[in-house]
Amino acid sequence: MKTLLFSLLHGAGITKLSAWWFRRRTIFLCYHGVTECPQRSPEDPKGLHVNARRFARHLDFLQSHYRVIALRDYLQAQREGRPLPAYSVVLTFDDGFRNFLTVAAPMLAARKMPATVFLITDRAGEESDRQLRRDWTAEDDRRYLSWKDVRLLQETQGFEFGSHTCSHPGLLTLSAVDSRHELQHSYNDLVNHLAIENPSLSYPKGQYSTLLAEAARQVGYACALTTDRGPNELDHDLFTLGRTLIGDFDDEAAFAVRVSGLRWSLVKLFGFLWPSSAVPQVPQTKQIRDPFPIVILKSARFTRVPGLRSPRLTDDCLPEKIHPHS
Repeated sequence: MKTLLFSLLHGAGITKLSAWWFRRRTIFLCYHGVTECPQRSPEDPKGLHVNARRFARHLDFLQSHYRVIALRDYLQAQREGRPLPAYSVVLTFDDGFRNFLTVAAPMLAARKMPATVFLITDRAGEESDRQLRRDWTAEDDRRYLSWKDVRLLQETQGFEFGSHTCSHPGLLTLSAVDSRHELQHSYNDLVNHLAIENPSLSYPKGQYSTLLAEAARQVGYACALTTDRGPNELDHDLFTLGRTLIGDFDDEAAFAVRVSGLRWSLVKLFGFLWPSSAVPQVPQTKQIRDPFPIVILKSARFTRVPGLRSPRLTDDCLPEKIHPHS
């Protein structure tokens, strides 16, 4: 049903209208991996690793209809109060899978498209600096970039790298001390290994709060990205920047709906028309005593707490399907 709806919206030109409406805002896209495996792996039922042919179609669509800019260009425009080109898009990749080196990077470089990769820095440290391979193997969909891989991509192709913390926990489940360690340790790794002065941050599992955003500022991060969908204004809070999740299920129509901001508009409209359907009613809750107060909903797939911005309806909801993110 959703695939049909997206096809109808795209075919009717509604995605073009939405893209025009949001042309002065910047869309951030969130990928995880790109694979040359001809069929989706049973280990990846959510389609986080996008097939290379589909990824190529995504990039070609962006090249035809949008302007892909670097994250640093967005940040600089914010600092200077300078408008960005219309239809600007920022590409990001979470987790730092090695298939970024062997599959995604050559495709991006061929189109001269910048991107930012958010590394789980402990996993980069666990990967040995082995002899570099540039051809894809199935192992690349499970392993991570080593620091040697990262430096090669940074120095030869200019890709940016940021933090996805050091061990990829849900930060809202940690104590203040442990969450600070995740932010600081990963920050230090990036500074020491890559000589980055002010790395950017991607909150693992989309979990964040006002206190975590402030902690990230204090550590010295330049910005922090969520998985709250929606376009970003030029004066958007730098530590709650929104992103749209992209997966292997996204054909051209679905991709056009997402990158145009139409998906975000549909979810907001759905929540307005049927507000009782936007939040699950869960009878059992468990309160965690922690400096970052949250409520764990045992039967729910997302949380909503007054005054706290934590994972909302994840990226594949209307709300018949939840698309978990990592």
